[in-house]
Amino acid sequence: MIKSDLAPRLDYQYSLEAVRLLMKETLLESDELILAMMQHLTLGAGKNLRAMLLLVSAMDEDGFVSQDAVIAGAAVEILHLATLVHDDIIDEAEIRRGNASLQRKFGKKEAVICGDYLFCVAIAMVAEISNRYPEKLKEFTQAMTKICLGELRQFKHNSDTDLSVLNYLKIIAGKTSALFSLAMYSGAIINGNSDKEARFMGRIGHNMGLAFQILDDCADYQSDVEVTKKSVKHDLAEEVITLPLIFAFLKKPELKQQIRKQQLSVVEINEIIAEVVNVGGVSMAHDVAEKYYLKTKKMIDTLPNQHQRLLMGQILGRIWKVEN
Repeated sequence: MIKSDLAPRLDYQYSLEAVRLLMKETLLESDELILAMMQHLTLGAGKNLRAMLLLVSAMDEDGFVSQDAVIAGAAVEILHLATLVHDDIIDEAEIRRGNASLQRKFGKKEAVICGDYLFCVAIAMVAEISNRYPEKLKEFTQAMTKICLGELRQFKHNSDTDLSVLNYLKIIAGKTSALFSLAMYSGAIINGNSDKEARFMGRIGHNMGLAFQILDDCADYQSDVEVTKKSVKHDLAEEVITLPLIFAFLKKPELKQQIRKQQLSVVEINEIIAEVVNVGGVSMAHDVAEKYYLKTKKMIDTLPNQHQRLLMGQILGRIWKVEN
């Protein structure tokens, strides 16, 4: 786990590198039965946004974080990695982070087991530090439940052309925001903040997660594989209904009939994509994302810790810039 030569309290950049090192070491220490899959997972580097948020939320007035925050940050990222592995199985995605997805390279059954294994690893890492925060362990398990329910809710609403904006937001609140919220809440608890302060951090993470996911869904109508590192127009091809499409339905209801058709061709998909953009579905969804972005920014600006304000603002700005 954490190397003994690490300082008891670390600055932000060093702690982030420590998270990445711990993740890699943890995955590569796996049993030989699953080691090849773990090695494959270490090839692709993620943004580590959730670890970043946890570390910043755990930062004290001097700008330092504890080893517990490093362990928790690695656990959150490994939990996120588990959800990605399972996502790719459900979506039959072939690409993840610029490399072949795990299910594509090793098979679906193997990938399912690998995803389950990663969930167990994340729980074990949290258990390592849970004795210092015994009453807060349930927050981690509750977040895992929300994530699973969010994924199930999305799957149940695949091809649901009557999906409302509210239900879409419920889906992404579980699918994405729950982990953002958990990261910031956990960081605050590790930092010794009160439960009220920690929950405020969690709400910042929740709103940031909503903005992030909506922007990502908009990008699915705007970007190609070279930019997104995932299959072109993946959501529409897999019959996943997202906010740009929901708004397009409001503007042009006849689009629903096209979406309801099974096995859309590439030509049909591209025509629908163009129509969603033309009727303003993407721009309307982008406006919703901007509202959550501005709400998040306003909450961050109220934080008394200047180090947290600066770094959280930078992370939020990076999300907004990268996803636009």
